[in-house]
This record gives sequence, C-alpha cells and structure tokens, in this order.
Amino acid sequence: MSTKQYKFNWEHNLCREKGIGVNWGTAASHPLPPHKVVELLKSNGIAKVKLSDADPLILQSLSGSNIRVTVGIPNSMLRGLNSSLKAAESWVHDNLTRFVSDGASRVLVDYVAVGEEPFLQTYGDEFHPFLVGAATNIQAALFKAKLSERVKVVTPCSFDAFTSDSNPLSKSRFRPDVNKTMLELVTFLNKHQSPFFVTVSPFQSYIKNKNLSLDFALFRPTPHAKNSTRKTYKNLFDLSYNTVVSSLSNSGFPQMEIVIGQIGWPTDGSPNATSSLAEEFTKGLINHLHSKSAKPSNNQDLPTEIYILSLLDEDQRNISTGNFERHWGVFTFDGQAKYQVDLGQGSKNLANARDVQYLSSKWCVVNNNKDLSNASALALEACGAADCTALSLGGSCFNLSWPGNISYAFNSYYQQRDQNSESCDFGGLGLITSVDPSDDACRFSIGLRTSSALSALLFAFVPRVAILRFQCSNFKDECGQIRNFVLITSWPGVVLSQM
Repeated sequence: MSTKQYKFNWEHNLCREKGIGVNWGTAASHPLPPHKVVELLKSNGIAKVKLSDADPLILQSLSGSNIRVTVGIPNSMLRGLNSSLKAAESWVHDNLTRFVSDGASRVLVDYVAVGEEPFLQTYGDEFHPFLVGAATNIQAALFKAKLSERVKVVTPCSFDAFTSDSNPLSKSRFRPDVNKTMLELVTFLNKHQSPFFVTVSPFQSYIKNKNLSLDFALFRPTPHAKNSTRKTYKNLFDLSYNTVVSSLSNSGFPQMEIVIGQIGWPTDGSPNATSSLAEEFTKGLINHLHSKSAKPSNNQDLPTEIYILSLLDEDQRNISTGNFERHWGVFTFDGQAKYQVDLGQGSKNLANARDVQYLSSKWCVVNNNKDLSNASALALEACGAADCTALSLGGSCFNLSWPGNISYAFNSYYQQRDQNSESCDFGGLGLITSVDPSDDACRFSIGLRTSSALSALLFAFVPRVAILRFQCSNFKDECGQIRNFVLITSWPGVVLSQM
C-alpha cells in the first residue's frame, strides 16, 4: 500500500480496522439481550468491541458478525491462571478455540485482555504477583492452540499507573510501587509484539484537578494551554497521552504501539456529566484524531485504535469513584442513542435498538394520601439495592422536589425487581400507576424483560443496605415531613441527594 493510499484510509476509515471501537460492559441488572446488542453494533457500523469477560452467550452472538473482538479475563482469575498452565489451556479451549475456528461463523478475536486495570491504586498490590505469570501462561496456551499469530495478549492499564504530575512531562514514569511489575509486563508485550492498552480519563482528571478547565478537557479553543518544557498542550487528551508515551519511552520502549482501551465522558450522576457535553467531547476527540496537525509527542503519532467507554449504561457498575460511573453509555441501557456521533455509520444518525422487549407500562410511586414520615428511610433502603445515581448532585433527576425523589427511588427498586407487586409495597407507601411520572429532564425507567432465572441470579448478589448516616437539610416542613434529604448508603461513593 502506498503512503498516499494509507493516508487516505486513515482519514476516511478511522472507525474501520484499527479506528474506533466501544466497550461492551455487562454490569446491568437487566441487560439488553446479546443478539440485540450485536444488531445495534452492526446497524451503526461499529467494527470493534472490547468485552470485560468471555461470556459464551455474547461470543456466540458475535459469531459471523465480522466485528473484531477483545475478550477480557477479570482480575479474579489472575491467581489461578498464574499458578496453572493447565488452567490457562482450559480457558483458551473453552473461550477461544471453539469460537475462532475458521469458517463463516467464527468470532474475530484480536486480543485477550488479561486483567482489567490491575494496577489501580485502590487495589494496592493485590494482583501484581500474578499478572505477568497469568499473561505468560495464556500466551503459551494460545501458542499450543495455534492461535498466537492471530490473537495477541494485552493488559488494560489504568491512568493512575503513571506519575502524571511530573514537570517537565518528559520525565513521566510508572508509579514507583508498580514499576517492577510494569517493566516485566511491557517487556512481555514487546517480546510478543503486543500493544500497550491504557485508560485515559479526561473527565476524572478534570473533576479532580481544579487547575484544569472544562474548555481544556473538551477540545475547545482556550488561551490557557498547558506548557511542559518546550511543549505546549492545547487539550487534556494530548497532555494525558504524552504522559503515557513519555513513561514508556523513559522505561526503554519509545516505539511501543499504544491502544486507548477506555475513554469517554459520562452523561449523568455528576455536575458536567451531561449528554451535550459527552457529545462535544466525543466529537472533539474524533475530530482531533482526524487532524493532520495533531501530534502530541515528538516521537509518536496519535493512537490509531481507541475504545469508547461505553456502548450502554450499566446500572450495577462499581461507583466507588463516583455516581457517574453508571452513565458512560453513548446509548441508554435499552439501546437508545443519547446523542449523535460518528462511530462508523457516517453522516447518518445513530440507529437505536429495535423491537426491545420491556416490562409492562407501570411505575411505582409514593402514595401521597399516606403518612410519609418514614418515606425517606424507605427510599434510602430502596436506593441501596437499586440505582438512584440520577438523583445525585448535578444529576438529571436532582431537581425533583419531595416527594418526587422518593417516587424515583421506589420505582428504581420496583423495576429492578421485575415489577413484582410486593416490591412496591414499602410499608403501604408505594402505589403502582400506569401514568408515567417522568418529566422532560428526569426519566422514570421501565425495566427490560429478562429470563426469571437471570433475574434471580442477579438479585442473589444484591447486598442489603446498611444505613450509615441520614442527613437532612431544612429537615422538616410545617407538617413535620422530611422535605430535602441526602442519603448515604453502605456502598462507597453512593451519595443520593435532593436539595
């Protein structure tokens, strides 16, 4: 291929082959059926997908789709795969061999992602002793299965694995506590010509650093560019990306290919987490990657492969870092586009999921004819088991007045429990209605139909809430009822508020 032709393909087919993919997570109480998700991917021209695990139903649904796939291995499996080559061989046989065999129905697996951000600071060194050994055994198992030429072993790394506060930025390195294991990992990746997968988190960087402006994070023209030695950065992505490039270069791997395994902007659950800003960020990112003049490092071009976080919202995603974690989706949990961006479909609008099977058009709301003195405590318990992150400060439902926010909590629990009539009791305070209580800003969702067996399995793992603290602002109105509340459950980071 000529240089001119390669350039043409890059500029016009960023969302093909290399290009842009999406993360398909499954931390949802009522997930969209896999075949519907694959239809959604195909109808929007999305050519690459990164999975968090090796769910056989998902892999089966991807058979024959021509969508290129990254299959994940969760951190919980690293110890066993490190200690046993046989376990690695069994995993490859069960999760890859039977799906990637030649033929029209095969799954096009490009990568096996061993671990999921195992260097996160919150994990400490829990997974460090097992990571490289697990990756080595999976590599050996791929070789034995004659798959090592077509499937590469990678490990997605979190952005906090780097000393990103270095000044000048060219002196960035791996965090001291992970340096030894990271060097072993990068040496392994380099040996097998595998890319370095990394998460870049502009939203989290912005909310944690008061010196970073929203304009800088959203690719807007800004007079407040960041300088590092003789290099000027006009946006947060370039600043973050060059931190990774410099860290690899300073460790002896200046030319290692970098893949952005996760990058996105949430749409709810926090101030500045909105669909309009997510659209602006994602369009800004894609346009920046198209730009001929964009080059954040003197030694390495911009990445040619990125995975947007994420395809769909996930109402059971861990929220220890913030309530926005459940709202990364370009699409809602039921496959409806929140905003418009070119993920491979070109100039057409994103296509929504079709023929989605919902539960009945029923909602659970508070019965205003009852004594509501205990309603807020019951809402607290409901939110401990369901998802109320939209009630957070800056969330789409934050401005619901009391007791509308109580109704939101009740309905969230009711839908998650498959609209079981008993789940709308709440000591006689709940009322099932066929009138949609949603407003222009706040959606009271209806759950998706899933098998009863799946729902039972999901709810078996829902923790019971422990009320740690109950705080009120303007605690009671003239009738003695709680008007405004801030609810904090036993789940770290869960703050549900209505002021």
